[in-house]
Amino acid sequence: MPKQHRTTHYNNMKYTYLTIILLILIGGCKPSEKLVEKQGTDQDVINFLFQDYMGEKPSASFIVIKDGEIKDCQSFGYADLENKIPATCETNYRLASVTKQFTAMGILVLIQQGKLNYKTKLNEVIAEFPDYGKEITVQHLMTHRSGLQDYSKLYPNDAEKQLVDKDVLNLLMAQDSLLFPANSKYEYSNSGYAVLAMIIERVSGKTFKEFMKDEIFEKIGMTNSTVYQKGLPIKNRAYGYKSNDSIYENIDQNTWSAILGDGGVYSSVNDYLHWDRSLYNESLVSTALLNDAFTTWEEHGKTEDNGYGFGWRIDIKNNRKYLMHAGSTTGFLNFSVRIPSEKIAVVIYTNTVDYGGLGRKAYFLASYYSEGKIPTPADVWLEKDIEENGLENLTTKFKELKGNPTKYDIVEKDLVSLGFSYLKKEPSKSLKILELVQTEFPNYFGGYFGLAQYYRTNGNHEKAVEYFKKVPELATSEEQNLIDYSEKMIKELSN
Repeated sequence: MPKQHRTTHYNNMKYTYLTIILLILIGGCKPSEKLVEKQGTDQDVINFLFQDYMGEKPSASFIVIKDGEIKDCQSFGYADLENKIPATCETNYRLASVTKQFTAMGILVLIQQGKLNYKTKLNEVIAEFPDYGKEITVQHLMTHRSGLQDYSKLYPNDAEKQLVDKDVLNLLMAQDSLLFPANSKYEYSNSGYAVLAMIIERVSGKTFKEFMKDEIFEKIGMTNSTVYQKGLPIKNRAYGYKSNDSIYENIDQNTWSAILGDGGVYSSVNDYLHWDRSLYNESLVSTALLNDAFTTWEEHGKTEDNGYGFGWRIDIKNNRKYLMHAGSTTGFLNFSVRIPSEKIAVVIYTNTVDYGGLGRKAYFLASYYSEGKIPTPADVWLEKDIEENGLENLTTKFKELKGNPTKYDIVEKDLVSLGFSYLKKEPSKSLKILELVQTEFPNYFGGYFGLAQYYRTNGNHEKAVEYFKKVPELATSEEQNLIDYSEKMIKELSN
């Protein structure tokens, strides 16, 4: 087995939940028949989850926190391929949009200090901002309801200068209108979080990097964490990669990767332990402010629906609240989830853009360490069945899992991710999985988008256009990027 770096604290349970479930699903035997042979099954399944990161490849690190303690922390692959430095649980990854929970906390710290409030207007802090932004509040910025334009559409992707947050502010100040009136709708906005970083700097008198260090990281013991600044070293640093045939290409930096408020924190999975602990007490801000951060905000205030809080996506399933955020930037993909009712958090950081499905891995680990209280992602078992038994019983296996919703959680987008994972290496499997999603969930845009990408990749432009046309019909504003991409593809492939 390829070398892996591991810090683990397991319960000494001879017959684990995971072992028993795995035997039932893939062994077809009674739970008692081969327990002695399968005592290592829990690690076997974790290895299966992270098989793409094993060996001389870019890395993945994960941590499972339960009741404020580390239950498992492991790393696979290399943080620095050029220098052959293996990843560990202390490796610092660029968090991408997982940063947003820290930026939002910076605003809450200033509110706690009485220097801001939810209704503070953008123009009150940045007086030179044009009048078109006079109704934008810090609350609107935190909840993606500001209407600010997307900075990536205001600046060429191939421009030589690497932008920082102040440049984003200047780009926005050169505009004369919003995408929509402030607070009239939700639209995910990296621009808003870059502006929040500038607000933190204006109000605190410190750089964003200094503020995060002084007011958050040092106060709760996140001694390994920092904020990127070009030219300054980052200890235990991971570099970002993507595969180019059989070679891994270093793509650690691009035009947008030095913008801090929406994605510039570097941190390790071990440091997330201190962050998670701080979110159960008043180490940084009051319980009332924390509860506001963990609640969906809409036009008229807080709601108990799914949505977005302050730096957190909110998902409520089976009367249980999930607080989560994904992160994607050049060379890095990450995912964090907290389930306060079970006092469980799972974080996965990676330094490659080649593999998705981090959410499903995180939910699987959360399910295991909740001892089955949290449903386990059905698509993990579906993938394992495909790997071991092929596609012959795909639909039967899916219906079997779908028929037990208290035990297995079926998430459409994770099934699409599973389909995409086979797109290059085994396209026939990709097609069957994506067809299954489209058939079982005909009103979900993801299956159509997946099939469109499959047919585009395989040169059938007519079929690709047919499926791309379904995406704008079915997707919501939360998937605006995919809508825009689909419309672009329709034009290109129709010529």
